[in-house]
Amino acid sequence: MEPFSDLNAILKDGSCLQYDWQYQGLQNVTISTHQIGKLVLTSGRIIACDPLIGPDTRYHFKKTIEPGRYPLIVSVADFQPIGDTRFACAMLRISDEPTAHWEVAAINEPALAQTNDRTACGVDAGTASFMDCEAALILERLFPNEVLFEGFCDRITAEMEKNSFRKHSVTTGWADMQVSEATEANMIAFSSGWGDGGYASFWGYDARGTLTSLVTDFALFPGNDAA
Repeated sequence: MEPFSDLNAILKDGSCLQYDWQYQGLQNVTISTHQIGKLVLTSGRIIACDPLIGPDTRYHFKKTIEPGRYPLIVSVADFQPIGDTRFACAMLRISDEPTAHWEVAAINEPALAQTNDRTACGVDAGTASFMDCEAALILERLFPNEVLFEGFCDRITAEMEKNSFRKHSVTTGWADMQVSEATEANMIAFSSGWGDGGYASFWGYDARGTLTSLVTDFALFPGNDAA
């Protein structure tokens, strides 16, 4: 499975492309990239999910990486003349080496005999995130208590409204939320492209076959050519 978008292009700060937006016409798009935090991985097992629906620790990526702190970079697409701004993708940066090729990030699917790997993470509240499995387990414990879970979701929403690009809190909001003081484990949430849907993630590798990144592609630009 190939990325929907040209990930190298939409992760290049300052790159430009054109997009023919249905009902809005031809748009000139400029890409900017921004670090919005560092994700603390305590186990190295990563989950991508909609945090406002809640994580499920069974559905982590099959591949793991070394525990540590990894920069989280978002690619912001600015559409002109309409003036819209959206996240094109979100990247967990593992190394500074350039990415030579991409591989779909397969997701663990428990208790099922599968012929094909699960690849897409569902978004139902317009928000995606990365977190460690151990952070997700802490959040799972909130689920039985509706008041606690809704309170956490309200904190995410408030933080995303405060942290946004060009005042587009619905389409370019983000939140870096600590879930454990003891381990400093956190989750980083961000608006998801066009909104709800199923989005695949991809592992990036350099020319020597070493991991460079994990990227969720929000599928804004099919096969775009950026300059």
